[in-house]
Amino acid sequence: MRSKRSSGTRHKLERFHDLRKLTRNRTVNGGLWIFAGRAFFAGSALLINILLSRVLNTAAFGAYLMAFNIAFFGGVVGTLGLNQSIIRFLAEQREKGKQTWARKTALLSLKIAMIGAAGTGILYTLLQLTLLRGVLGSEIMASAALWTGLWIMLTVLQNVMAETFRGHGDVRQATLFSGVLSNFLMLAGLGLLMWLGRSSLSLEHALILVTVCMGISCIVAGWRLLKLLQGGFRNPTNEPAADHGPNARQLLAVSLPMMASNVALFMLTSSDIWILGVFYDESEVAIYGAAVRLMAVLNFFVVLMNTLMTSIISKYFGSGQFPSIQNAGRIIVGISTLPAILIGMVFMLMGEQVLQLAFGSAYGSGHAILAVLSLGQLINLFAGPSGLLLTLTGHERAMLRITLITSVVTVIAAVTVVHAWGPFALAVVMVCGLLAQNGWMWVEVRRRLGISVHFHPVDLIRQLMRLAGRNKNIEQQVRLKGASYK
Repeated sequence: MRSKRSSGTRHKLERFHDLRKLTRNRTVNGGLWIFAGRAFFAGSALLINILLSRVLNTAAFGAYLMAFNIAFFGGVVGTLGLNQSIIRFLAEQREKGKQTWARKTALLSLKIAMIGAAGTGILYTLLQLTLLRGVLGSEIMASAALWTGLWIMLTVLQNVMAETFRGHGDVRQATLFSGVLSNFLMLAGLGLLMWLGRSSLSLEHALILVTVCMGISCIVAGWRLLKLLQGGFRNPTNEPAADHGPNARQLLAVSLPMMASNVALFMLTSSDIWILGVFYDESEVAIYGAAVRLMAVLNFFVVLMNTLMTSIISKYFGSGQFPSIQNAGRIIVGISTLPAILIGMVFMLMGEQVLQLAFGSAYGSGHAILAVLSLGQLINLFAGPSGLLLTLTGHERAMLRITLITSVVTVIAAVTVVHAWGPFALAVVMVCGLLAQNGWMWVEVRRRLGISVHFHPVDLIRQLMRLAGRNKNIEQQVRLKGASYK
């Protein structure tokens, strides 16, 4: 009896030590940080928008959503693709032991990013005060032009600094400074204002709060990054003195095509707010934008799917194990899609109640738009990570071509229908564009890689049963080995 108890205790201790080893594993730990950070970012972004809809009037909230979209687009343009290329450059140089090269590349990318941030922010401010004053938004947007321009600059710096941490392998700080800290400060600021009795804000005050929170995040990130560059990239004695690293032209040669792809993707997925702002007032934009903000809940599962699939593709692509990518991918897509289907059904069937509960009674009229956009996000999940598969397997040009063509056609169709048929027709066109892009990418993955990673419920059950059977066999083998030792 005592030996059985001691054996059981030993097994429990072994499992505990295995769990400790697993959580200390750098890859697993990094994955947990990414998952937790993105979950917090998605939830906090939605909560920030809900709180702002309560303290801003409908027109001001619509203008805030347009400012957010402009800042997001300005961040895409102003980073010049450096937020993606810097990961590749730093990882390659660190792997080859070129620490001085890596340090100089990081500093050079930050200098270029500062120029891009200043140029994009100032250009937008001048355009909004002159040419765009009567086109996008109204006097409200013009009065907030300076703060929106600052928001663009801070977005650029935040993106590049966060990805520089990631390129160095510091996942924790990359996660913290990619929006988690600034969103936490924003929530704290809004909570403090409400606690002090401020039940209403102007658009200008809301944007000042945004820029202050992002400014604090950027200052802390910059301080931590400088410490990292000074301490983590020391000059090794065996590195050639004449090795000066890549110049700005070499960096931009890799970065600018990535920026073009990101701009095309933005136009396909996020230009609807702009198009609506040209033809309708801020109140209509606010109702449409409230439905778009709720898509952050469903988009979280897309981000989760892509995060998990990145490691799967990296693991099996080098050895050409495409069936393994397909099998693991279908499990990941299935697990990511099933909870999203339940939430999407709630949005489609009870959209009016959800919008009124989250944003207030004035936003309930956007329930039809919410239903259409929810369907679009579910289609995005059903199609699987086709874009990621193309990008990470050397077919980024095919991805760029698909995104460019579908985005141009979608924007033209959206501008054509929105004036005649309104916001609902705009949502339908945007979902059709997303459907066309995902369908085309799925076909290209099937043609070029010979696999299809999509939502397949029957295959998901088979794969899970296969895994369960394999785990059962392993447990039986362990028990047999344990019995033989006794």
